[in-house]
Amino acid sequence: MKSWRGCRQLIVILWLICMPPAVLGQQLPLRYYSQSDGLANMSITALAQEPGGYLWIGTQNGLFRYDGARFQRFGLGDSLSAPFITALHVDGSGRLWAGTNDGLYLWQGQRFVPLQFQNVQFTFYQGQTFATLGPDRLLMLSKDRLWLVQSTDHGQSWQAREFFEAGQLSRYPEMQILFSIHVGARGDLWMGCARALCHYDQGKLQVLGRKNGLPAGENWRAILHDRQGQLWVRGEHKVFVLASEGGLFQDRSPDQSQQQKAHGVPFLATDAAGRMFSRQDEGILRWNGKRWESFGESSGLIVGGGINAILFDRDGGVWLGSTGHGLVHWIGYPNWENWTTRQGLPSNVVLSFLRDRQDLLHVGTRSGAATLQQAGYFSVIPTTYGGTSHQWGSTAEDAQGNIWAGSLSGLLVRRGRGAEADVKVAELPPINSMFFDQSGQLWIATEIGIYSIRQPQSNPVPVKITAFPSIGDINASQGCQGRAGVLWFVTDKGLLRFDGVQWRKPRIKPAAQVFQPSAMACTHSEILWLGGDAGQVWRGVDQGEAVDISEVTPSLLQDRSVGALLEDSRGWLWVSTDAGIGVWNHKQWRFFNQESGLVWNDTDLNAFYEDRDGSMWVATSGGASHILRPESLFAPLRLDVLVESITRDGATVARDQPVRLPWSSGPLNFKLAALSYQNRETLNFRYRMQGLEADWSKTSVPEVRYAALPPGRYRFQVAADNPAMQAYSPTAEVEVVILSPWWSTRTFYVVCGLLSLMLLYLMHRYRIRRLFARQRLKEQQARQRAYELEASREEERKRLTREIHDELGQHLSALRMGVSVVGLEFGEKNPSLQGKIERMVTLVDGTIKVVRNVVASLRPSALDMGIVSALEWLAEEFRSNTGIPCSLDVHEENIVLDDARATTIFRIAQESLTNISRHAQASQVEISLDRKEQHYLLEVRDNGRGFDAGVQKKKSFGLIGIRERALMLGGEAAIFSVPGVGTTIRVSIPVADAAPTQ
Repeated sequence: MKSWRGCRQLIVILWLICMPPAVLGQQLPLRYYSQSDGLANMSITALAQEPGGYLWIGTQNGLFRYDGARFQRFGLGDSLSAPFITALHVDGSGRLWAGTNDGLYLWQGQRFVPLQFQNVQFTFYQGQTFATLGPDRLLMLSKDRLWLVQSTDHGQSWQAREFFEAGQLSRYPEMQILFSIHVGARGDLWMGCARALCHYDQGKLQVLGRKNGLPAGENWRAILHDRQGQLWVRGEHKVFVLASEGGLFQDRSPDQSQQQKAHGVPFLATDAAGRMFSRQDEGILRWNGKRWESFGESSGLIVGGGINAILFDRDGGVWLGSTGHGLVHWIGYPNWENWTTRQGLPSNVVLSFLRDRQDLLHVGTRSGAATLQQAGYFSVIPTTYGGTSHQWGSTAEDAQGNIWAGSLSGLLVRRGRGAEADVKVAELPPINSMFFDQSGQLWIATEIGIYSIRQPQSNPVPVKITAFPSIGDINASQGCQGRAGVLWFVTDKGLLRFDGVQWRKPRIKPAAQVFQPSAMACTHSEILWLGGDAGQVWRGVDQGEAVDISEVTPSLLQDRSVGALLEDSRGWLWVSTDAGIGVWNHKQWRFFNQESGLVWNDTDLNAFYEDRDGSMWVATSGGASHILRPESLFAPLRLDVLVESITRDGATVARDQPVRLPWSSGPLNFKLAALSYQNRETLNFRYRMQGLEADWSKTSVPEVRYAALPPGRYRFQVAADNPAMQAYSPTAEVEVVILSPWWSTRTFYVVCGLLSLMLLYLMHRYRIRRLFARQRLKEQQARQRAYELEASREEERKRLTREIHDELGQHLSALRMGVSVVGLEFGEKNPSLQGKIERMVTLVDGTIKVVRNVVASLRPSALDMGIVSALEWLAEEFRSNTGIPCSLDVHEENIVLDDARATTIFRIAQESLTNISRHAQASQVEISLDRKEQHYLLEVRDNGRGFDAGVQKKKSFGLIGIRERALMLGGEAAIFSVPGVGTTIRVSIPVADAAPTQ
């Protein structure tokens, strides 16, 4: 049996020795952000934090900004598509640059602006493609070329040029392909070039390879100097480092079996302590000065396609960009370490801690105990503490280095130094806690009484305390010993005190104090710390027969059940609750939970253990947490608050000072942001609208709405508070001026008075306008009547023309024929008759001519053939009758008008020619007819003596008739005349009648 136990121990030892040293057994406190949080794309390609505190996340499908509460998507330029973000960079002036596969963009306060250059179209790939060279000088890798983008006017405009000349590139073929760029401390450049590492300093270019200790065939895609001045370079698989004093590169390559995945983005980054980080196939690596520590799925880090970006924010927090699993926040880095069953704990319910004299940490859990190995994993030795069948809720070490363990089932065991197995001491009621006093006596608090072992080494027999009635059946939860040697126990019957001679249940002062403690901690002075199930914390002062109690419960512990208390060697008070842990350093309270890095919020009875180095272990129901540097818990937390935007009625308000807005019934919305990424669960905003309300209001939602602010001048004040971290931001203010609505302004009243005064005037004007309107209506009716009369006259002329032409003309023609026949029959016989007949024929011909002239005067027959024929006839008649040359110019070959328009145009032309023949004394007349859009234009021009139009227009009935004829058809007539030069009559007639109006 002993040989089998020895074999098992040997197997465990060999397993610990052979375990890969690169694996660090921790359960990382991680928070994953995905679509449910507003991050629409889960493939992260780049990360950056601008000086203001915003986190920027580049993805394969767009760019996002995170303020701790929400993700906001941003477009680039005017592009409607969401580009593949390949690189983000914050330069030395705090400017944010974004590189994509099709361009370069610069953040300018509210939007990203594309930068266009005539000599280059930038294309960026993932990796180390940006580097700051100096103020307003930026280096960029695009299409295997190094470019310098700089500004000479502090960022108002930018120019781009290639950094290296063609001659330099031709001498070094390795420079034809570049993978990464890094600027050293003195401004020298380090570049990953084709299969080599290139160094450029003060105009000299050097190619480093095998002779410098670097392997051949590796493309160096990440380059970085650490805080010691060492140069680190990373390729697809290898990592090398060059000491600050020079020499050869040393191989620091991690396990190559974890560097096989293709298409990863190698990176190098340092945290606030100067530790180097890089990637591996299934997670990330951290160099601890001696070896690489690996964090992957065994640490709870699920990365999908790998980690391609890492960011250390201004508070030291770590953000990881994964391919397929979104944004990952390593909470509490680097101060918190966690362990669960993934790292070897037999159960996630941790109950106790103890570090023995061999520097081995023992952890009691719900399923046995385990010890922490140097490799970072817990191991369970089957013979230790009875294997996994007991819940070891309390452990203690005696003066000889023996470990005593008590289980929640009442088993008490002892394990000596170097012993192969535990020794069963006793079976007691369920053990809650136990401790050794200053004399070496072991005290055990159980659910049924208090036990002691006076001589743990020589006579380990537990003896139940029965010093006074009812002490034998009490439920004692915790016990401790003060500096003066007084023992204290918390029980269901109250507080018990033992001074080494007498047991006493001390009185509580003041008597009215409601006091029922469930946890207790002794201090380095004669003060007790006590906690209650309802979240109370009391400070007790020992006064012998009484204890003076005063409640000191901070607000952040209210309504939280206190499970355990501990005062550490610094004098700090640690309080465990069902929702996290609180710490008091006698100046400030801080509260920590899973949002801080704690592995689980619910803590257990013996929750705290102070290690020898001052670090603290915390037992929870979800694993064990280790706080490496408790002092860092009280590091000041930078908390800023700002008003991101102001909107009303769906529109964003310009951020002028002050913000001036017209009155509206729509609500005014203030979108807030507190740029802090730790313990945001207790973050709230205090706000008020000064000028509207005197008291402050609180909200945890980063948005405030004010509905229908009355006119006036206000100051919107807001501040962010984080009670758990005791952090308070300065107050931010926005001055808001709501202008009065138009109906309550002084201007409105003045306008009303003016309108009242003008009302009578307007009424008078209205009456006059009515009179004028009636007059215009009468004139229109008269004009319409005149038009109807003119149309009637034209009809009558047409009828008379037809009758004269048809009837009188026929009779005259018949009469001439009859006279001619009489002349033929009797003229030869009677010469005197022949002369009379000839005179009669001549008379009849003259009469026929007169009839024809009358017919033509009434309505020329040419009108029936169209307006063009009628005007040609009119021009010919004018030439014949006056001898004055008259030309006709018609621009449109086929002009077809209705009878009314044709007649009107003809009569106007006829009247114009009549006036010219009577008064103008012209030697040349021109007539033109043209169509301009929806009007016909008739112009009659002469070069006669002209007249003064202002004098003549009232006396000339012909010109008045021309205007009236044009007005009848909705047209207009214009008469231009210059004495001695000539006259032009221009008439515009609509092509069609206007639509009827009301």
